[in-house]
Amino acid sequence: MKLTIFTKIVLVICLLLVSTLLLYYLTNRSSVRLIKQEIQRVKLNELTFLAGDIDNNLSKISSFSDFLVLDKDLRLLATPSFLEGDFELNKLKLRVSDKLNLLHALNNWNAEFTVLYAEDSSAFSSPSSSSSSSSSPSSDKPSDLYLETHFRPYWQYERTDGGAYLTYYLAHPYTFRFDPNEVSYVVKARIDTKNVLDYLDRAKGTNDNGPVLFSAAGDVLAGDAEKLPFIRELTRRLQVGEEKSGNRLIRLGGEHYLVNFSALGNFKDWYVADYTPIGEVLDPIYANQRLYYFSSVFLLLFSILLALLLYRDVQIPIRKLIWGVKKITSGQYTITLRQESNDEFVYLFDRFNEMSREIKELIEKVYMEQIRSKEAKLRQLHSQIQPHFLYNSLAFIKSMAELDEKQAVIDMSMSLSRYFRQSIKFENTFTTLREELELVRLYLTIQSLQMDRFVFSIDVEERLLDLQVPRLLLQPLAENAILHGIEPLRKVGDIRIAGRADGDSCELSVADNGRGVEPGRLGALRNAIYYGTDENTAWALHNVYERLNSLLGPDAHMELKNGELGGLKVTLRWRIVREREGTGS
Repeated sequence: MKLTIFTKIVLVICLLLVSTLLLYYLTNRSSVRLIKQEIQRVKLNELTFLAGDIDNNLSKISSFSDFLVLDKDLRLLATPSFLEGDFELNKLKLRVSDKLNLLHALNNWNAEFTVLYAEDSSAFSSPSSSSSSSSSPSSDKPSDLYLETHFRPYWQYERTDGGAYLTYYLAHPYTFRFDPNEVSYVVKARIDTKNVLDYLDRAKGTNDNGPVLFSAAGDVLAGDAEKLPFIRELTRRLQVGEEKSGNRLIRLGGEHYLVNFSALGNFKDWYVADYTPIGEVLDPIYANQRLYYFSSVFLLLFSILLALLLYRDVQIPIRKLIWGVKKITSGQYTITLRQESNDEFVYLFDRFNEMSREIKELIEKVYMEQIRSKEAKLRQLHSQIQPHFLYNSLAFIKSMAELDEKQAVIDMSMSLSRYFRQSIKFENTFTTLREELELVRLYLTIQSLQMDRFVFSIDVEERLLDLQVPRLLLQPLAENAILHGIEPLRKVGDIRIAGRADGDSCELSVADNGRGVEPGRLGALRNAIYYGTDENTAWALHNVYERLNSLLGPDAHMELKNGELGGLKVTLRWRIVREREGTGS
């Protein structure tokens, strides 16, 4: 299918819009992916550093416990019977309390250290403990600590009536772990989770969502109590598995969150994590995306407006010009184009209209010249027919007079006078079919009187008799039937002229019972008549065909074939033009 200029322009605009949108989509997707990767990298690095810092703090506090469990003063307190009096005992207890206070002051998380002795059930604690710094009875005994459950080489999370804590246990002897009866004393380090939460809150900085601690068992330590259910659900969906660190993109509450996590080495099965709403980070990009889409819609509307303007100011004028050219091609030379706008097409339309008028004038001139040429040929044909025809008729009258055939002389004279009375009306190009048939009837009557061996009949519908037809339209056909069809016969000839109407078409035929035309010569005869390829062949029929097309329109046609009577049948067919009916011009 051939594309118009307008279609090509619209396709180019559409391709530009689509390519721009596609390029932006790919660029935006790459930018979003790069930003997400960068957020993951930065957040994971921060979280890994934070996990390392937490591990360092826990490791520092656990090392203090290691120091205490090996301290000689704590070992002496386990065997007070070796001391010399209460003074030495109190002095030793004071040194142990000072050491506990010093270790309490040296850690960042306000961890409290407690020493539990098995024999006298006394306990020594740092100042943050609810116990006094001096020795006091304690309800806790090493045998009640459930060593198999609590004693692990890492920190643990415990809940009591007083709150939640991170705890770390060591027993003396240092290598002992499971038999409570052999334990002389226990060192317990305990960190209140409030201190841990304060640390996490300080690590949050300016971020709205701070880091959290969570365990594989489902425990969560988070500073924002209001968000705790949300954080529990978020960590539940995290499903860290065997990974030590990583990230997940989780959809919760209709929004995507990037959750990073890192495992703690000293706090088994516990992780530090943070979460970032992807929407908050990507909001500026999404805002730019919405702005671009709005601009794209504006460009689309602008492109539609541009296409409409092109259609109105370019496509429609071009279509009018094409329509005008087609009309001229089909023979309608009175076409006039109008252009309302004041642009370049006005000049083209004016030139087109001027060209149309000039073509019409030239065609009329050429047409009139052709008509004059046809009329000149017709007059020449008529002038050729009349002397020969008149000579033969007069010779017939002379012969009949010598034979004293008065009636034949009378009939010939009357027919000849009527024939010439009809034929001298040559000032008009057209005549009625009635007059043309009368002329042919007189001509055939005269010829039948001369030859006396053929008959003829005329059968034309009454409603066709007033149609306007060119003069001498049928006589050359009748003459051709006599010369080439009847004369060579050795029997009585038969010429039949018929006419009928078929809708808006008129059909006249002249047929004879002669020998007809051989099929091999019929094509050559048609070419000679239609195209004038041979001036010596069927010149009269060619003249009739050209006058038929010139005066009755391009739809007029002449058909030659061997008819039902055996001879040649010539059929004239044209479209009836009602304006000519009843006119004598």
